[in-house]
Amino acid sequence: AGTPYYYRTMSANTFTIQMKAEKKSETTAARLPEVVVTATKTEREITDVPANVSVITARDLKRQQLVKVEDALKNVEGIDFNTSPANGGASVPLIRGIGGSFAGSTSVVLVDGMATDSYISSVIGRGGFNFLAPQDIDRIEVVRGPASALYGPNVVGGVVNVIQKRWSGKPGAEFIAEAGSHDSRTLGAVIGMADDRIDIRLSAYDFSTDGFVAKPDPDPWGDKDAGPRSWKDRKLNLSGAVRLSNDQEIGLTVQQFRTDQDYYGGSSFRNSQKLEGDAYTLAYRKEFSDRNLLRLNYRHANLLQSWIDSPDGMGVGQRKSITDTVEAQIDLRLFEHNTLTFGASYQSADFETVSNDPFSLSTSEAESTGVFVQDEHRFGNFILVAGGRYDYIDQGGSMKNGTALNQGASQHSFNPRVGLRYHFSPATSFYASAGTAFVPASANLKYPGNPARWRDNPGLKPESSTTYEIGVNQKLSGVALRAAIYHTDYEDRISSVSVGATPWPRQYVNIGRVEVNGVELGLDGDLSGGWKPYANYAYTDSKIRENPSDPLTVGKRVQRIAPHKLNLGVVYAPNKTWDARISGRYVSERFFTDRNTPDHRAPGYFVADAKISA
Repeated sequence: AGTPYYYRTMSANTFTIQMKAEKKSETTAARLPEVVVTATKTEREITDVPANVSVITARDLKRQQLVKVEDALKNVEGIDFNTSPANGGASVPLIRGIGGSFAGSTSVVLVDGMATDSYISSVIGRGGFNFLAPQDIDRIEVVRGPASALYGPNVVGGVVNVIQKRWSGKPGAEFIAEAGSHDSRTLGAVIGMADDRIDIRLSAYDFSTDGFVAKPDPDPWGDKDAGPRSWKDRKLNLSGAVRLSNDQEIGLTVQQFRTDQDYYGGSSFRNSQKLEGDAYTLAYRKEFSDRNLLRLNYRHANLLQSWIDSPDGMGVGQRKSITDTVEAQIDLRLFEHNTLTFGASYQSADFETVSNDPFSLSTSEAESTGVFVQDEHRFGNFILVAGGRYDYIDQGGSMKNGTALNQGASQHSFNPRVGLRYHFSPATSFYASAGTAFVPASANLKYPGNPARWRDNPGLKPESSTTYEIGVNQKLSGVALRAAIYHTDYEDRISSVSVGATPWPRQYVNIGRVEVNGVELGLDGDLSGGWKPYANYAYTDSKIRENPSDPLTVGKRVQRIAPHKLNLGVVYAPNKTWDARISGRYVSERFFTDRNTPDHRAPGYFVADAKISA
C-alpha cells in the first residue's frame, strides 16, 4: 500500500512484484522494506530489530566487481579483517574492536544461518567466506553486537551471515569470463530451473592470478621473492529444493571450495598453503496455520588446511576439522503481535593436526548442546525482543601420537539478551539493547600437556563480554540514516604467562580486561536519476584496562584494531544495463603489539576505487 508496486499470482507458490508504471527503472525512490533473518532468527524488517544491521545485496556485489567476497564488507562500518599473509583466501572478520584471542575467534561467519566449523577449529579462515563466490550470493547480513543468546559460542563482536542464491524463473544459464593484470582470469557458469514444485541451481567458479608483485629486495631477514605469489580459487555449488506441498519444503545444498597459494623465496625456498572445504546441508521447513513455522537443519562440514614451508618455519603438515551440526527451531504465534521462538542445536567436532619431519599427530574432540528461547512482542509503537541461550560444551581428551594429553573438560554458559525498538513515526525509530556473549576456554588451554613447558590450569574460565547499545534510524526523502553508540566490557581475557623467572614453563591464565567504546554512523542514499551516495564512519576505542602479567599494556590500544574507519562514495545507476561507481576508504594506524611500540605499527592509509560497468 502506498507504493507504485503491485503483485500478481503466477502459480500456487509463486508471485511476482511489479511496478504499476510501465517504465521499470531503478531510479524510483519507493522501495520495499529490507527483511533480515540473522538478527532474531525470524524474518523481520531492519527497522524492527533492536540492533545495528547492514545488508549487502547481490546487486551491490555485482556493482563492485569483487574477487573476494569479504572485500564488500570493508565498505560497511565497524568491520575489518585479519588476513593471513600465507594465504590471501583466509580472512577472519574483526567486528567492533574485540580482535582475536588465544581462546579463538570473537566474531562468526555463517553460511545460510549455520556455522561451517566448531569452536575448537584452528583452520585458518574456518570456512565462512570461502564457500561462496560473488556470483552465488543473494545477500550478506551483518549484525553488530553480541549474539550468543541465539548462536552460542564466539559471537562477541557480531555475526556475518552469507546467504546463497536460489534459482527462480524459467530454465536458463549464466556465463562469466574475466581477464586482468597479473595473469588474472575468472571463469564462471550457472545453470538452473524452477517451477511450482522444484528448483535447482548448479554453479562453478574458477579464478587464478599471480596476485602480488614479486618483492625484489630482501627484507630485514634476508628473504625476497624469486617469483610472483600465485593464487587459485575453485568453487562448486549445488542447491535445490522440493516443495512436498504448499506448506512444506525439503532443501539440499552441496558446497565445495579449493584455494591454493604459493610463493618462492631465493632459489629453493617455497611456501605453499592450501585450503579445502566441503559442506553438505539438508533443510526442512514446515509452515502451519497463522504463521507458525518449524525448521530442521543438518550440516556436515570438512575443512582442511595443508602447508609446505621451510624447515625453520612450519615445515610440512596439515590441520583438519570435521563437524556435524543439527539445529531445530519453531516459531509460534500464540496471539496477535507476538512470536515465541524455541530452538536447540547439537554439534560434534573432531580436529587433528599432522606435522612431518618429525612426524606428530594431535587430535581433539568436542560436543556442544545449546537451547534458546526468544519472545518478540509489539505494543503499539514498541517492539520488545527478549531471550537467552544455555550452552553446554563437553570436550573429550586430546591425544598426541597415541598418548593422552588430557582428560578433557566441560563448561557451560547462559547468555541473555534484551532489546527494545520504538517507532516515533514510520520514518524514525530508536532502539536500545543489552546482551552478553562468551568464548569457551578449551581443554587444550586448561591442560596443554608437556609439563616441562606448559603447566595445567583447571580453573581457567571462558572469556565473557557484556554490551550495552543505543541507536536510531531515520528515513528522509531518498536517504536512510543510522547511528549507534555502544560500550563493551570484555573480561577474563586469556593469555599465556611465564611461571617463574624464566620464559619456560608457561601457563594459560585469565589476566585481561578490555573495554571498548564505539560510535557507528551510516548514510545510504537512493535518489532520483539513479544516484546512490553512501557514507559511513566508525570510531572504535578498544583499550586494555587490566593485565597484571604485563603492566606496560594497560591503557594501550588492542593490537590490529584501527580507531578510525571512514567509507564514502557514490554509485550512478540510471538503468539495469550500466553503472558507474567511485568510492574511498580510510583506515587509521594500527599496532601489532599490545604495548603499542612504534616500530610495530602500520600507518593509516586511504584507498580510492573507480569502476564503470555495462
